[in-house]
Amino acid sequence: MWKAAIQVIFFVLPWPLRRRALNAIFGFSIDASARVGLSIIFADEVSMAGRARIGHFNYIGQLDRLELHEESIIGNFNWIAGLSRKINTPFYKKNPGRRSELLMKRASLITHQHYIDCSDRIEIGMYTGIAGFRSQLVTHGIEPLSCRQTCAPIIIGDYSMIGSGSQILKGVRIPNCCLVSAGSVVNHVKSEPYSLIAGNPAVHVRKIPETAKYFSRTNSIIY
Repeated sequence: MWKAAIQVIFFVLPWPLRRRALNAIFGFSIDASARVGLSIIFADEVSMAGRARIGHFNYIGQLDRLELHEESIIGNFNWIAGLSRKINTPFYKKNPGRRSELLMKRASLITHQHYIDCSDRIEIGMYTGIAGFRSQLVTHGIEPLSCRQTCAPIIIGDYSMIGSGSQILKGVRIPNCCLVSAGSVVNHVKSEPYSLIAGNPAVHVRKIPETAKYFSRTNSIIY
């Protein structure tokens, strides 16, 4: 709790001073052009590259590592849960290589009010957006046959988009240049780039033209 208390006290400081304090006290690596709003971060390691941003009222739990590349953005009111390997947990003993990480590549985006479970690694590709609100990315679950907790990474490729209110479950790998329709539940994908994925359970619906402007955009936010 001391980490939370110190960070709340730091909220009164101008951002340049708060950034220096976070780097000095917690060992974070936050670039001078990056910015963190009124959010609490418990991650063991934090790296934020140039012009990366974390908005207001986010809870970022005990991850092994939080890494935001250039111009990547986490919006407001997101809950990002983690389970650092430093915690002596009885869960996931069958997953010794597990790492609780969130990696956001260049100009990737998580908008607002999403639940991101980083019991295992989540990677969000370049110019990929977790769009709308109230989507869930869940990297853990119970295996009924063995009656054990299990976990597996979620990997989302470059230039892809997850529609509002979707659920992406453990072990899912979404290729580059794919669109997941709003409200979809993705527990397994056999798909190719330039695909529309939709439904519960989600399936490949059709191809999307490679000329779609979304796949060549140069900004994380679409206006």
